[in-house]
Amino acid sequence: MESSAVERDESGPRAAATAGLRVTPPLKPRSGRILSGVLLLLGLVAFRLKAVWLLLFEKIRIFFVNPFEGFGAMQYAVAGGSMIVTVLAYATEFRLGLVIGFVLITLIHEVGHAVAIRAKGLRAGYMVFIPFIGGAVTLKDQPRSVYDDAQIGLAGPFAGTLASLVSLLIFKVSGDPLYLLVALTGFILNLINLLPIGMLDGGRISAAVTKWMWVFGGAVLAYKVWRQPNVLLIVILFLAAFQVYAAILREKEDRFYEITGGQRAAVAIAYFTLVIFLGHQTFMALDKVEALAR
Repeated sequence: MESSAVERDESGPRAAATAGLRVTPPLKPRSGRILSGVLLLLGLVAFRLKAVWLLLFEKIRIFFVNPFEGFGAMQYAVAGGSMIVTVLAYATEFRLGLVIGFVLITLIHEVGHAVAIRAKGLRAGYMVFIPFIGGAVTLKDQPRSVYDDAQIGLAGPFAGTLASLVSLLIFKVSGDPLYLLVALTGFILNLINLLPIGMLDGGRISAAVTKWMWVFGGAVLAYKVWRQPNVLLIVILFLAAFQVYAAILREKEDRFYEITGGQRAAVAIAYFTLVIFLGHQTFMALDKVEALAR
């Protein structure tokens, strides 16, 4: 009986092995390995940054406070009434739109102080606006140190500068020169407040840097009084001199003016950076106003 031969397929791994050939299994695509590595790296970075983000949030969350906390009917009446009086007084000399913008920046400036006051666990008293002078926020509780006082002083010009920059941005988008004028007056307002003089913000800030800055501020004010005698300036000069004298006495009696080198450096950097930036923005805005007036 004749047996039939069955053909087998000898092409494959076995045949290849028989032929002495090396078979390599399919490799994982390289792009997949790269993607996995990138995802792993991003995961590690996110994990590392989590602690940083939590720390930053912890640092800034204290500023998410109600600046008007504790205000009663009287405080709101004083703030609102004095604001209306200020608007009406300015409106006799300037355009109403410019006046409203300027007073709004002044309000934001004072709210900046109030936010810092509340963030320090202190209580604000009254917020009042004074025609042709500016505004102020009184304190029911006094700052615990010159460093806290400097931070409260910096908060106002910082908030006012941001508001002025917003007005400048609106001008660049809309082309309306009114917003440029508002920005200019805002820059000037905040820059003047940084002068190291008595009750101005600069006086409170510079106390944490060096009291010698008060000598410079006093000299500037005295020169202004000599060149343009003014009852109001004379009163401010007298109050500033009294405040310097009281500060010198207080320094001998309590530890209010104790400050570390790091804190002093931080206040100095923030102060001079703000002064230089506001000075630059003031001159830039003034040049644009003069160019538009030609």
